[in-house]
Amino acid sequence: MKKVSVVVPAYNAHDTLARSLGSLVNQTLQDIEVVVVNDASTDDTIDICNRCKAAFPDKVVVVDSAVNMGCGGARSLGLDAASGEYIGMADADDFVAPTMYEKLYAKAVETGADIVDSGFYAESTDKAILTVSDDLAGELDDDKRSRLIVSGGYLVTKIFKREIFEEPKIRMQHNMAALEDLEILIYTYLRAGSIAAVKEIFYNYCDTAGSNTKTMNIDKYYDSAYRAIRGTYDKCHEMPDYPGCQAAVEMMMANIYSYGVNRCLYDQIVRLGADKKNVKKYFEGLPSKELSMIKELVALRNEVIKIPFEENGFIMSKIAELDLAILKECEMRFGA
Repeated sequence: MKKVSVVVPAYNAHDTLARSLGSLVNQTLQDIEVVVVNDASTDDTIDICNRCKAAFPDKVVVVDSAVNMGCGGARSLGLDAASGEYIGMADADDFVAPTMYEKLYAKAVETGADIVDSGFYAESTDKAILTVSDDLAGELDDDKRSRLIVSGGYLVTKIFKREIFEEPKIRMQHNMAALEDLEILIYTYLRAGSIAAVKEIFYNYCDTAGSNTKTMNIDKYYDSAYRAIRGTYDKCHEMPDYPGCQAAVEMMMANIYSYGVNRCLYDQIVRLGADKKNVKKYFEGLPSKELSMIKELVALRNEVIKIPFEENGFIMSKIAELDLAILKECEMRFGA
């Protein structure tokens, strides 16, 4: 068994994959496995994968999917193939520092933590983020889990004990255009008993032009938002630690609910202006498709979000006033 397996989904990644894989196979941690999944690419991605495997046969595993499954589906295939004691994830657009997995694994051994996190650097905004502060590290309770959930974070900055994904077996949804990480990230915070962090910036997010989140149409975004909410609830609501973290999880679902509604209202908001005085007007003359989508989102919200918004401190403090006004209008019109 390798110490760490890093799962890398790759779709038409000709321009970036070699750099990404190069940063992984040249880690200072020698006992590492790089599981790269070619997600039915139409370019030479599989050739790049195979050349890397030929050069590093003891480190690289290639999974060649005949069917495009999206980032979540490809990661799930990679998890099926991974053998490591700990699991990491990376994207084919990005690259990591040479010492990332050696230092994360050393911290895991030192602390016995189920999850070890590190810092994230976004090139486009020149910002560095570290989610796990000292007061959140260690054994997890309801308060720590809740604060981790609402702070978000990233799968790609972490390593996870393999058991988190295998006992019971948990995988990601296929063919989601965005938001496929949300349910799994929340699930891991609920599933883990402890968390640690290395306070260094290792992961470089390169924000590739033309990525899904930049070009997404309303149908893809709606599908992603709806499935992210549904998937989060289905994966998490029966977990033992869910009741103590319910407000935090519901805040995250409410946030995606707000994103979905706002996407349906986007043209109206642009035309009329983003102002509370225009909220009622946003819903007037709305095309039937957008109206139907909003009604479906409201029905889902009613099923999965049980705490009234005004009684959930996370929602009241973290969702913008205008967005809350839009959601209140949804509920007045379509029931809650």
